[in-house]
Amino acid sequence: MTRKSPLGSIVPLDGAAPELSYPGLSPQLLARIKQLWSAAGLDFDSHWRTAIRGLHGFRALPRVEASATSTDVDLVFLFDQCVIWVQALHAAASAGRQNGTEGLGAAQWHGLAALSARLTEQLAALRLLALTDLPMPAMQIARSISEDVDMALVILIRPKLADRFAACQSAEEASEFWRRHIAGGRAFRSISEKLYSVGIDHSADTDYAKWRRSVLTTLGAAVHSNALKTNAPSRQQGHVLLNADSLHFATFRMHELCAFSQLVAPTLTDALRAAATSKASASPLAALAAPLNDIIVNQIQSLSTPSAASRQTTRRH
Repeated sequence: MTRKSPLGSIVPLDGAAPELSYPGLSPQLLARIKQLWSAAGLDFDSHWRTAIRGLHGFRALPRVEASATSTDVDLVFLFDQCVIWVQALHAAASAGRQNGTEGLGAAQWHGLAALSARLTEQLAALRLLALTDLPMPAMQIARSISEDVDMALVILIRPKLADRFAACQSAEEASEFWRRHIAGGRAFRSISEKLYSVGIDHSADTDYAKWRRSVLTTLGAAVHSNALKTNAPSRQQGHVLLNADSLHFATFRMHELCAFSQLVAPTLTDALRAAATSKASASPLAALAAPLNDIIVNQIQSLSTPSAASRQTTRRH
């Protein structure tokens, strides 16, 4: 039932059950997520094979016999749920753009399609890097994922800004757009203002905003670190993100994108559903975009924060 991957890990054959790619996965988490899919009338196994098993560089998780907790495996499983959703979002957004589906403007559909395509590639790369123990490039990609999440939310909040994004015709124009509207926390300020209007306070002095700045500073250090520092970073007082932390932060941000997008653009779910039923919809994943919104939001409570203390406790046991 298994074969050897080019990277040396054991990969279950194409028709194998998804859970065989996550040895040590919490049975309770697996049952809960499959129940959410089933309640929505969706077949988890077949869509997992399309979206996750078909990823470039797919790799099953190695079995860790000595682990006393399923936390790390559960995290990858939750991360992969986000990968399925963003691929579904891309399929529906592409159909919405081609068909001119109502609910979002043409530039908003264009932006969502472009950003979800980039997010799909980044998530696939982050997954591979994290599972092959390459923390520094994983941190760099996690930072880029966070920026694209902000970008997607801003496009939903500000249609005129979406028009400017869609009008970029060169790398120079795209870079200038990013510098003027996204970089330096500009996008986050727009998002915070919109969320505040619907009752969520993410202003600069909140604990969330401070935590976010701290994480992004750490991720930024991986991008702009001293070239002489060639060794991978070690954890120092819990501030340096390693593999599980990069996966956790990316998963957290994808959860935010799913939840916040429905708050800042109440018409989005209906628009995604309409786009999936249009003639332009060629991918079977497009039909997942709308129902997966609720499924992903329901998984937020399952995302536990990795910590140095918990890992030390696990190792002692």
